Amino acid sequence: MSHSTIARDKINRFSSFSQAFGNQSTFEQFLTAPLISILDLHTQAKKKKEVYSSATRENLVSTWNQQIGSYASKSQLENLKILENENTFTITTGHQLTLFAGPLYLIYKVLHVIRLSEEFNKSQTDFKAVPVFWMASEDHDFDEVKSAHLFNQKLTWESAQAGPVGRFNMADFGDVYAQFKAFFDGKETEINELIAISEKTDYASYLQEFISRLFADFGVLVLQPDAKDLKREFVPVILREISSNLANHAVLNTNKLIESLGYKPQAQARDCNLFYLKSGERLRIEPVETGLAIDGKVYSQEEMIELVNREPENFSPNVILRPVYQETILPNLVYVGGGGEMAYWIQLKGVFHVHHTLFPLIQQRVSIQLLDGALKKRMDKLAWSVERYFEPKEALKKLFLKENEGDDLDLSALYTTFTALRNSMIEKAKSIEATLESYAEAEVVRMKKQLEAFEQRLVKQLKQRHEQTLQSIEFISDRIIPENSLQERHFHWLQFAPSGAYKELLNHIHAEIDPFEAELIVIDLTKG
Repeated sequence: MSHSTIARDKINRFSSFSQAFGNQSTFEQFLTAPLISILDLHTQAKKKKEVYSSATRENLVSTWNQQIGSYASKSQLENLKILENENTFTITTGHQLTLFAGPLYLIYKVLHVIRLSEEFNKSQTDFKAVPVFWMASEDHDFDEVKSAHLFNQKLTWESAQAGPVGRFNMADFGDVYAQFKAFFDGKETEINELIAISEKTDYASYLQEFISRLFADFGVLVLQPDAKDLKREFVPVILREISSNLANHAVLNTNKLIESLGYKPQAQARDCNLFYLKSGERLRIEPVETGLAIDGKVYSQEEMIELVNREPENFSPNVILRPVYQETILPNLVYVGGGGEMAYWIQLKGVFHVHHTLFPLIQQRVSIQLLDGALKKRMDKLAWSVERYFEPKEALKKLFLKENEGDDLDLSALYTTFTALRNSMIEKAKSIEATLESYAEAEVVRMKKQLEAFEQRLVKQLKQRHEQTLQSIEFISDRIIPENSLQERHFHWLQFAPSGAYKELLNHIHAEIDPFEAELIVIDLTKG
């Protein structure tokens, strides 16, 4: 590995929680155990083996084969076969169904679980782990996922559809697909494998194949959890949730502990943490005096139980219960997610307890800054540290001018002279006639504006002298903190594989990832 790192607290771009969670011991009361080393995964595997049934495993593998069997790679099929064994477990990350699997941090999540699985498998022979990507296909916030930033353009899927994004049909996907495809016309690279994916009946099926093919060489198993056979495994939790508000109470109790540490709870629980999926809508299930209401229709407890048993696929967990669903159907050891995800996972240990489900280990994903050739060329000329570029763009320009034109920019002597002149003028005016003071003050204001205009003209002239370098600073800043956001949260990963040869990019990042690195990893793509 040849990467460098920058401490999260040095660049003022991460939340205080994200910075603190690098030391999991601080949050030990909210965890099964702090994840500090590979040995912790071995301990978790023993616990999971005791509670995960062979019937659930068989159902999971069967469903997975149905979903991806027609296009899975050799390594993915091998991992599915390995997963049949009771000593094989999953290491999981997940995400919403973002457009064309962007932005960058989505691939960082997946590469993290790949590396963690590899490290676990190398460390011992008792158990095996396979990397898994969990599709949040029932999430209904389309605005969060409909756009991608690529090659200085913003691609957007324009659709009036509503409800779970994974159930969207693809009738109106053609325009944004054509825009995406046009970037790579004439390029004979592996991107054509992704472009050639045939249109599916729903978006979840399309993106499942897209991400599966993207990580085919690494054996990543991509799961679409909005499936009837998988939801049947979740029926006991659904029935328990509609008959009590134990989960809500558990979260409220945990929230008090989180607040006592000075953090704000990330997610809010409800009396019933389930939705009902109907006709393209994701409807809240609301407890009422006589039972449970869905979109104004009231069901008795008995009627709701019958509905759950008849159509479990139409019951959808919210953010509080989705992790419980995940851990019910997967033989999972670790969930890897971003800082925001970790913030709500630490609210859930009590929820897992009331629903008789083993709480997994959790780990914050790696955060990465990529430096490509165009970026490095400009940065090398300036010879500033990478860390410095996380400061605001205009502040960087001023800093450069100060470092290179400090004497010419220093007007402190002029301002000192002006202050003395101001005081003398006002005193002289007052000594002659009190009414002259206001006139003198008005003249002082006019003179100050002239001095400020002179300073602005001076800065403008110096900027012209260094125009090329200042443009380089703009370019670098726009790549390091685009739109004042972290690079990984803005750009699509193909920004760093413009020919569409994404495998080289994935392999390079994969080789540099340390899954136990808590600080920002800086990867120079011009090396290695």
